[in-house]
Amino acid sequence: MDNRFTFKDLVQLLLLAGIVVMLVLMMIQNDRQWTRFSQLSVKLDEQTRDISSLRRMIGEGAPGSKPGSEADLAPDAGGTGSAKQDIFRRVQEVNKRSDYAAGDWFIEAFSSAPPKLNYLTAQDVYARVVYCRVVEPLAEFDIETLKLTPYLARDWEVAEDGLSMTVHLRRDVIFSDGEPMDADDVVYTWQLNQNPDIVDGRQIEYLRHIISVEKIDDYTVKFHFAKVFYENELRALEEPVLPKHFFEKYTAREIRDNPAMLLGTGPYRLPDQTHYVPGEQIELLRNDRYWGPPPPWDRIIWRLIEKESAELVSFRNREIDMFAPTPEQHQEMLKDQALQDRTQHFAYEHIRTGYTYIAWNQKRKGQATIFADKRVRQAMTMMIDRQRMVKEIFLGFASVASGPFSSLSDQDNPDVQPWPYDPARAVELLKEVGFTVGDDGALRTPEGKPFEVTLTYPAGSDFYQKIMLMTKDNFAKAGVVMNLNPQEWSLLLQTLTSKDFEAIILGWGAGGLESDIEQMFHTRTIAGSGDNRNAYSNPKLDELIDQAHVTLNYEKRMAIWQQCHEILHEDQPYTFLFRPQIRIWLDDRIENVKRIPVIGLNYVQTWPIPLEWYVPAERQLRGNSKSETRNSK
Repeated sequence: MDNRFTFKDLVQLLLLAGIVVMLVLMMIQNDRQWTRFSQLSVKLDEQTRDISSLRRMIGEGAPGSKPGSEADLAPDAGGTGSAKQDIFRRVQEVNKRSDYAAGDWFIEAFSSAPPKLNYLTAQDVYARVVYCRVVEPLAEFDIETLKLTPYLARDWEVAEDGLSMTVHLRRDVIFSDGEPMDADDVVYTWQLNQNPDIVDGRQIEYLRHIISVEKIDDYTVKFHFAKVFYENELRALEEPVLPKHFFEKYTAREIRDNPAMLLGTGPYRLPDQTHYVPGEQIELLRNDRYWGPPPPWDRIIWRLIEKESAELVSFRNREIDMFAPTPEQHQEMLKDQALQDRTQHFAYEHIRTGYTYIAWNQKRKGQATIFADKRVRQAMTMMIDRQRMVKEIFLGFASVASGPFSSLSDQDNPDVQPWPYDPARAVELLKEVGFTVGDDGALRTPEGKPFEVTLTYPAGSDFYQKIMLMTKDNFAKAGVVMNLNPQEWSLLLQTLTSKDFEAIILGWGAGGLESDIEQMFHTRTIAGSGDNRNAYSNPKLDELIDQAHVTLNYEKRMAIWQQCHEILHEDQPYTFLFRPQIRIWLDDRIENVKRIPVIGLNYVQTWPIPLEWYVPAERQLRGNSKSETRNSK
């Protein structure tokens, strides 16, 4: 039989291949049409919601002036809210400038990837930097007056007995998907924050004084408090309002486990509210439905750059717009005149500057550790030459910390001075506990074992690495062996949760203008997922914290906090290391960057304040064809 491949076979094969290609192209075209149809359908739905929302606001008598205007934000008659300022007044002044223009992209960098962007479950500061541009609270501190100011709320009144507060909501607020915000969302947000299947114990503990939130009408809610507490008003008003219609579609487990789940009323939005892959570039888009003044940037982007040296290169190449250099980098950058000519830079300390600390774990796996004795903790502190670290690591851009309160705060006790660097005195204290010193100068525990300490710290940070190496050297001189245990951020968070460590170095940022130290140092926050991860307990401190909580008089409360400062200095549950100065470099095309007394700059990364920075049209680099052409030249 002749099995040769003929010309006729070739023609048939080509015809068959052509048919297959045509079918594939038709399928692709159908998919594209279906995708386009779906997008148009979603867009139509969104526009319908926008129109419906507008009609409803008009029908209910909502203010007819431009969102974010003075008329919108004026409190209701008879209101007794703690402030009457317009949260947007500074932004409105900027928007009137002759060179003001919206547009361009603002790009920052993270040194590690936040595991989640879910407001309810994220626990790290990087996630907070992102979500505070997406979700908004009922009220926030005004950065200029430092008074609590209406945001999503129009006004509020606290009952005379201090056990309830009535909040009146704005009627012109919508979520980024077009759905209006109302009282149901506020009530539902509180329910989410009390759900142990979603949030961890620290959030439930933080809000424990709020026993219920009652809907009075569509735009009025009433918070009920368990007892008089100095921060009842703040804690009720500072929680971002989350959309009921969005979250109620998911189970508690889906809400808890999804790394994104981020939708709010803020000036920016995630491209996909339920999609985030840790390690990917994080990008927020302008929320075109924003109820306030339009935000200045088209996009805000965070790139993952783990090495500080690589981040500096990115800043020099204008790949990122803001850079917080190490002290060495800062000093070197000051010598680069060409860099200075196209940048602006700042170095300052402010009341919200956090502190770096070493926590000594006093109970591990249910057993008391050597650090349960305060004399050991005091000794560990006196072995560390913190002043030398300030000089050599920070190049003077820091101060030695004596406790958890900023020296700019009235909570700080000026009579409390940091423990000195005194290794000889430290060894004497350890001898009181039962330690001995061998012929080789090495310290031995009361059980006769070499005194070794494993110190856990974030991996990949040159800053922490320098501190660790100098601390290791300090300990060695005192006869202590220090083992270094660097951990990636995701693993380190697990270590904190399990509380399975000897000692750990980290930093606390200051969230507000008055620091409540309960979550770090009160006995009740040892249990569960509380932040007292090193199992510190002092009944006298507990008593003072509880007393401060119910003291509404400011001066009397500050006196109580100062007593707390004394106790923490004596007990040293942490070695309070230092408070670094903030060092910020910015691309010079960015306008209206200003210093604000006490607070720092008029852009606070972890506060949902309205954005005041912008780029004049002729200086914009990203996001349009004109700028792309300019960049390519």
